[in-house]
Amino acid sequence: MSFVYITEEGSRISKHAGTFVVSRNRETLFSVPAEGIEGVVLIDSVQVSSQAIVEFLQRGIPVTWISTTGKFFGKLESTRHVQVFKQRQQMLMQDNAFSLAIGKRTVKAKVHNQITLLRRYNRRIENPDIYKDIRNIMTLEQNIEKAEDKEQLRGYEGICAKLYFSALGKLVPQEFNFEKRSKRPPLDPFNSMLSLGYTLVMYELYTAISNQGLHPYFGFFHSLRNNHPALASDLLEEWRPVLIDSLVLSLIHHREIVSEHFYHWEKSDGIFLNPEGRKIFLQAYEKKMRTMNQYITGKHSYRRSLDYQVEQYSQALMQENSSLYEPIWIR
Repeated sequence: MSFVYITEEGSRISKHAGTFVVSRNRETLFSVPAEGIEGVVLIDSVQVSSQAIVEFLQRGIPVTWISTTGKFFGKLESTRHVQVFKQRQQMLMQDNAFSLAIGKRTVKAKVHNQITLLRRYNRRIENPDIYKDIRNIMTLEQNIEKAEDKEQLRGYEGICAKLYFSALGKLVPQEFNFEKRSKRPPLDPFNSMLSLGYTLVMYELYTAISNQGLHPYFGFFHSLRNNHPALASDLLEEWRPVLIDSLVLSLIHHREIVSEHFYHWEKSDGIFLNPEGRKIFLQAYEKKMRTMNQYITGKHSYRRSLDYQVEQYSQALMQENSSLYEPIWIR
Protein backbone atom coordinates (compact mmCIF):
# COMPACT_ATOMS: atom_id res chain seq x y z
CA MET A 1 0.00 0.00 0.00
CA SER A 2 1.30 3.45 -0.86
CA PHE A 3 0.51 7.15 -1.05
CA VAL A 4 0.60 8.62 -4.55
CA TYR A 5 1.85 12.18 -5.09
CA ILE A 6 1.01 13.70 -8.47
CA THR A 7 3.07 16.83 -9.07
CA GLU A 8 3.22 17.13 -12.85
CA GLU A 9 1.32 20.25 -13.95
CA GLY A 10 -1.43 19.51 -16.45
CA SER A 11 -1.52 15.79 -15.67
CA ARG A 12 -4.70 13.73 -15.40
CA ILE A 13 -5.65 10.70 -13.34
CA SER A 14 -8.21 8.29 -14.77
CA LYS A 15 -9.47 4.78 -14.12
CA HIS A 16 -8.97 1.82 -16.44
CA ALA A 17 -10.31 -1.50 -15.13
CA GLY A 18 -8.68 -1.97 -11.69
CA THR A 19 -5.90 0.54 -12.31
CA PHE A 20 -5.44 4.28 -11.92
CA VAL A 21 -3.52 5.80 -14.80
CA VAL A 22 -1.70 9.14 -14.65
CA SER A 23 -1.12 10.80 -18.02
CA ARG A 24 -0.23 14.13 -19.57
CA ASN A 25 -0.78 15.21 -23.15
CA ARG A 26 -2.05 11.70 -23.92
CA GLU A 27 1.23 10.18 -22.72
CA THR A 28 1.04 7.72 -19.81
CA LEU A 29 3.37 8.74 -16.98
CA PHE A 30 2.66 5.79 -14.69
CA SER A 31 -0.14 3.52 -13.47
CA VAL A 32 -0.98 2.11 -10.04
CA PRO A 33 -3.25 -0.83 -9.13
CA ALA A 34 -6.23 0.45 -7.14
CA GLU A 35 -5.63 -2.13 -4.40
CA GLY A 36 -2.20 -0.65 -3.71
CA ILE A 37 -3.28 2.94 -2.96
CA GLU A 38 -3.77 4.30 0.57
CA GLY A 39 -4.19 7.93 -0.41
CA VAL A 40 -3.55 10.46 -3.16
CA VAL A 41 -2.06 13.96 -2.94
CA LEU A 42 -2.57 16.21 -5.96
CA ILE A 43 -0.37 19.27 -6.43
CA ASP A 44 -2.15 22.19 -8.10
CA SER A 45 -3.64 21.72 -11.60
CA VAL A 46 -4.24 17.96 -11.81
CA GLN A 47 -7.46 16.73 -13.41
CA VAL A 48 -9.39 13.72 -12.08
CA SER A 49 -11.91 11.85 -14.21
CA SER A 50 -15.41 11.24 -12.85
CA GLN A 51 -14.83 7.48 -13.02
CA ALA A 52 -11.70 7.86 -10.90
CA ILE A 53 -13.58 10.03 -8.38
CA VAL A 54 -16.31 7.40 -7.97
CA GLU A 55 -13.70 4.67 -7.54
CA PHE A 56 -11.84 6.70 -4.90
CA LEU A 57 -15.09 7.21 -2.99
CA GLN A 58 -16.15 3.57 -3.24
CA ARG A 59 -12.77 2.36 -2.01
CA GLY A 60 -12.50 5.01 0.70
CA ILE A 61 -9.26 6.38 -0.75
CA PRO A 62 -8.77 9.99 0.43
CA VAL A 63 -7.66 12.53 -2.17
CA THR A 64 -6.09 15.80 -1.04
CA TRP A 65 -5.48 18.87 -3.19
CA ILE A 66 -2.72 21.34 -2.28
CA SER A 67 -1.07 24.14 -4.23
CA THR A 68 2.55 24.22 -5.37
CA THR A 69 3.16 26.50 -2.38
CA GLY A 70 1.67 23.98 0.07
CA LYS A 71 -1.71 25.67 0.56
CA PHE A 72 -4.55 23.26 1.29
CA PHE A 73 -7.38 23.41 -1.28
CA GLY A 74 -9.66 20.61 -0.15
CA LYS A 75 -10.30 16.87 0.11
CA LEU A 76 -12.38 14.23 -1.60
CA GLU A 77 -13.62 11.72 0.94
CA SER A 78 -16.54 9.45 1.63
CA THR A 79 -18.94 10.31 4.47
CA ARG A 80 -19.63 6.68 5.29
CA HIS A 81 -17.59 6.87 8.53
CA VAL A 82 -19.52 9.77 10.11
CA GLN A 83 -20.70 8.98 13.66
CA VAL A 84 -22.98 11.74 14.92
CA PHE A 85 -22.90 10.65 18.56
CA LYS A 86 -19.12 10.94 18.64
CA GLN A 87 -19.37 14.37 17.07
CA ARG A 88 -21.99 15.44 19.59
CA GLN A 89 -19.60 14.34 22.34
CA GLN A 90 -16.84 16.48 20.80
CA MET A 91 -19.06 19.54 21.03
CA LEU A 92 -20.10 18.77 24.61
CA MET A 93 -16.45 18.35 25.68
CA GLN A 94 -15.28 21.69 24.22
CA ASP A 95 -15.03 23.72 27.40
CA ASN A 96 -14.69 21.33 30.30
CA ALA A 97 -11.99 19.63 32.38
CA PHE A 98 -11.48 16.86 29.82
CA SER A 99 -10.33 19.25 27.09
CA LEU A 100 -7.94 21.08 29.40
CA ALA A 101 -6.48 17.84 30.76
CA ILE A 102 -5.86 16.27 27.36
CA GLY A 103 -4.51 19.60 26.11
CA LYS A 104 -1.94 19.59 28.92
CA ARG A 105 -0.88 16.05 28.07
CA THR A 106 -0.42 16.94 24.43
CA VAL A 107 1.49 20.19 25.06
CA LYS A 108 3.80 18.50 27.58
CA ALA A 109 4.60 15.79 25.02
CA LYS A 110 5.25 18.38 22.31
CA VAL A 111 7.62 20.39 24.51
CA HIS A 112 9.41 17.21 25.63
CA ASN A 113 9.87 16.17 21.99
CA GLN A 114 11.21 19.62 21.09
CA ILE A 115 13.75 19.47 23.91
CA THR A 116 14.80 15.95 22.90
CA LEU A 117 15.36 17.04 19.29
CA LEU A 118 17.44 20.05 20.35
CA ARG A 119 19.58 17.87 22.62
CA ARG A 120 20.19 15.31 19.88
CA TYR A 121 21.50 17.85 17.39
CA ASN A 122 23.37 19.96 19.93
CA ARG A 123 25.49 16.98 20.99
CA ARG A 124 27.45 17.50 17.78
CA ILE A 125 28.16 21.20 18.15
CA GLU A 126 27.68 21.80 21.92
CA ASN A 127 26.41 25.34 21.45
CA PRO A 128 26.10 26.95 24.94
CA ASP A 129 23.29 29.22 23.72
CA ILE A 130 21.20 26.17 22.82
CA TYR A 131 21.81 24.68 26.27
CA LYS A 132 20.54 27.96 27.70
CA ASP A 133 17.43 27.82 25.48
CA ILE A 134 16.76 24.26 26.61
CA ARG A 135 17.00 25.26 30.28
CA ASN A 136 14.59 28.14 29.69
CA ILE A 137 12.11 25.85 27.94
CA MET A 138 12.35 23.33 30.78
CA THR A 139 11.60 26.06 33.31
CA LEU A 140 8.50 27.08 31.39
CA GLU A 141 7.52 23.44 30.91
CA GLN A 142 6.89 23.19 34.66
CA ASN A 143 4.03 25.69 34.32
CA ILE A 144 2.05 23.60 31.84
CA GLU A 145 0.44 21.42 34.50
CA LYS A 146 -0.48 24.57 36.48
CA ALA A 147 -2.46 26.16 33.63
CA GLU A 148 -5.95 27.03 34.84
CA ASP A 149 -7.58 27.27 31.42
CA LYS A 150 -6.86 26.69 27.75
CA GLU A 151 -5.96 30.30 27.08
CA GLN A 152 -3.22 30.14 29.70
CA LEU A 153 -2.07 26.78 28.35
CA ARG A 154 -1.84 28.21 24.82
CA GLY A 155 0.22 31.05 26.24
CA TYR A 156 2.79 28.69 27.79
CA GLU A 157 2.89 26.62 24.60
CA GLY A 158 3.46 29.75 22.50
CA ILE A 159 6.38 30.97 24.62
CA CYS A 160 8.01 27.52 24.56
CA ALA A 161 7.58 27.41 20.78
CA LYS A 162 9.23 30.80 20.36
CA LEU A 163 12.26 29.70 22.41
CA TYR A 164 12.37 26.38 20.58
CA PHE A 165 12.43 27.89 17.10
CA SER A 166 15.08 30.37 18.20
CA ALA A 167 17.23 27.44 19.34
CA LEU A 168 16.41 25.47 16.20
CA GLY A 169 17.76 28.34 14.11
CA LYS A 170 21.15 27.91 15.79
CA LEU A 171 21.27 24.34 14.43
CA VAL A 172 20.61 25.44 10.85
CA PRO A 173 23.50 26.07 8.43
CA GLN A 174 24.05 29.72 7.50
CA GLU A 175 22.89 28.93 3.97
CA PHE A 176 19.31 28.67 5.30
CA ASN A 177 19.41 31.50 7.86
CA PHE A 178 16.35 30.51 9.91
CA GLU A 179 15.55 32.79 12.85
CA LYS A 180 11.87 32.41 13.67
CA ARG A 181 8.70 30.76 12.47
CA SER A 182 6.90 32.44 9.56
CA LYS A 183 3.84 30.86 7.97
CA ARG A 184 1.66 32.69 5.48
CA PRO A 185 3.82 33.06 3.54
CA PRO A 186 7.00 31.29 4.68
CA LEU A 187 9.81 33.83 4.37
CA ASP A 188 12.79 31.47 4.10
CA PRO A 189 13.57 27.94 2.84
CA PHE A 190 13.50 26.32 6.28
CA ASN A 191 10.05 27.72 7.05
CA SER A 192 8.89 26.70 3.60
CA MET A 193 9.70 23.04 4.28
CA LEU A 194 8.19 23.17 7.78
CA SER A 195 4.94 24.56 6.40
CA LEU A 196 4.66 21.97 3.65
CA GLY A 197 5.46 19.13 6.03
CA TYR A 198 2.99 20.29 8.67
CA THR A 199 0.29 20.57 6.01
CA LEU A 200 0.90 17.02 4.79
CA VAL A 201 0.77 15.52 8.29
CA MET A 202 -2.25 17.60 9.31
CA TYR A 203 -4.34 16.27 6.45
CA GLU A 204 -3.24 12.70 7.05
CA LEU A 205 -4.56 13.23 10.57
CA TYR A 206 -7.69 14.81 9.06
CA THR A 207 -8.32 11.57 7.18
CA ALA A 208 -7.64 9.41 10.25
CA ILE A 209 -10.04 11.59 12.28
CA SER A 210 -12.76 11.28 9.66
CA ASN A 211 -12.25 7.51 9.51
CA GLN A 212 -12.95 7.39 13.25
CA GLY A 213 -16.26 9.16 12.66
CA LEU A 214 -15.05 12.31 14.42
CA HIS A 215 -15.39 15.92 13.25
CA PRO A 216 -11.97 17.39 12.29
CA TYR A 217 -13.07 20.94 13.19
CA PHE A 218 -13.94 20.39 16.87
CA GLY A 219 -10.78 19.97 18.93
CA PHE A 220 -9.62 20.26 22.54
CA PHE A 221 -6.75 22.80 22.49
CA HIS A 222 -6.83 25.31 19.66
CA SER A 223 -9.56 27.94 19.52
CA LEU A 224 -12.49 27.24 17.23
CA ARG A 225 -12.45 29.31 14.06
CA ASN A 226 -13.86 29.00 10.58
CA ASN A 227 -11.92 26.98 8.00
CA HIS A 228 -9.54 25.56 10.62
CA PRO A 229 -9.59 21.79 11.38
CA ALA A 230 -8.90 22.31 15.09
CA LEU A 231 -8.77 18.62 16.08
CA ALA A 232 -6.29 17.80 13.29
CA SER A 233 -4.21 20.77 14.42
CA ASP A 234 -4.40 19.65 18.06
CA LEU A 235 -3.29 16.10 17.34
CA LEU A 236 -0.51 17.39 15.08
CA GLU A 237 1.25 19.21 17.95
CA GLU A 238 3.16 16.28 19.45
CA TRP A 239 4.18 15.09 15.98
CA ARG A 240 5.72 18.35 14.67
CA PRO A 241 9.25 17.80 16.07
CA VAL A 242 9.04 14.01 15.68
CA LEU A 243 8.15 13.92 11.99
CA ILE A 244 8.77 17.25 10.28
CA ASP A 245 11.34 19.26 12.25
CA SER A 246 13.66 16.25 12.34
CA LEU A 247 13.05 15.55 8.64
CA VAL A 248 13.88 19.10 7.57
CA LEU A 249 17.05 19.19 9.71
CA SER A 250 18.15 15.89 8.18
CA LEU A 251 17.52 17.08 4.60
CA ILE A 252 19.63 20.22 4.99
CA HIS A 253 22.43 18.69 7.09
CA HIS A 254 22.88 15.93 4.53
CA ARG A 255 22.58 18.51 1.73
CA GLU A 256 19.81 16.56 0.04
CA ILE A 257 18.08 19.92 -0.32
CA VAL A 258 20.08 23.09 -0.93
CA SER A 259 19.25 26.75 -1.51
CA GLU A 260 18.98 26.19 -5.28
CA HIS A 261 15.86 24.10 -4.67
CA PHE A 262 13.82 27.21 -3.75
CA TYR A 263 12.36 30.21 -5.52
CA HIS A 264 10.93 33.55 -4.45
CA TRP A 265 7.30 34.09 -5.45
CA GLU A 266 6.81 37.83 -5.80
CA LYS A 267 3.01 37.61 -5.65
CA SER A 268 3.11 36.59 -1.97
CA ASP A 269 6.73 37.53 -1.18
CA GLY A 270 7.19 33.95 0.05
CA ILE A 271 9.89 31.33 -0.48
CA PHE A 272 8.85 27.94 -1.85
CA LEU A 273 10.31 24.67 -3.11
CA ASN A 274 10.76 24.40 -6.88
CA PRO A 275 9.58 21.22 -8.68
CA GLU A 276 12.89 19.40 -8.17
CA GLY A 277 13.08 20.36 -4.49
CA ARG A 278 9.44 19.42 -3.95
CA LYS A 279 10.05 15.99 -5.45
CA ILE A 280 13.02 15.38 -3.12
CA PHE A 281 11.01 16.57 -0.13
CA LEU A 282 7.98 14.40 -0.91
CA GLN A 283 10.14 11.32 -1.42
CA ALA A 284 11.84 11.92 1.94
CA TYR A 285 8.51 12.59 3.62
CA GLU A 286 6.99 9.37 2.32
CA LYS A 287 10.07 7.41 3.41
CA LYS A 288 9.75 8.93 6.89
CA MET A 289 6.06 8.05 7.15
CA ARG A 290 6.87 4.44 6.29
CA THR A 291 9.67 4.21 8.84
CA MET A 292 8.94 1.71 11.60
CA ASN A 293 8.93 2.81 15.23
CA GLN A 294 8.12 1.37 18.64
CA TYR A 295 6.66 4.42 20.35
CA ILE A 296 3.36 2.61 20.66
CA THR A 297 2.75 -1.05 21.51
CA GLY A 298 4.34 -3.21 18.84
CA LYS A 299 6.22 -2.07 15.77
CA HIS A 300 4.39 0.22 13.35
CA SER A 301 5.05 2.77 10.64
CA TYR A 302 4.69 6.41 11.61
CA ARG A 303 1.60 6.57 9.39
CA ARG A 304 -0.02 3.72 11.33
CA SER A 305 1.03 5.43 14.57
CA LEU A 306 -0.99 8.50 13.56
CA ASP A 307 -4.05 6.30 13.09
CA TYR A 308 -3.46 4.67 16.45
CA GLN A 309 -3.25 8.03 18.23
CA VAL A 310 -6.56 9.12 16.72
CA GLU A 311 -8.13 5.84 17.85
CA GLN A 312 -6.82 6.52 21.36
CA TYR A 313 -8.25 10.01 21.35
CA SER A 314 -11.63 8.67 20.23
CA GLN A 315 -11.69 6.21 23.13
CA ALA A 316 -10.65 8.87 25.64
CA LEU A 317 -13.34 11.22 24.33
CA MET A 318 -16.18 8.73 24.52
CA GLN A 319 -15.18 7.62 28.03
CA GLU A 320 -14.42 11.20 29.11
CA ASN A 321 -11.09 9.97 30.46
CA SER A 322 -8.03 11.97 29.34
CA SER A 323 -5.62 9.42 30.82
CA LEU A 324 -6.59 6.98 28.04
CA TYR A 325 -4.73 9.20 25.58
CA GLU A 326 -0.97 8.63 25.69
CA PRO A 327 0.90 11.15 23.51
CA ILE A 328 4.12 10.24 21.73
CA TRP A 329 7.25 10.88 23.82
CA ILE A 330 10.46 10.38 21.84
CA ARG A 331 13.66 9.24 23.53
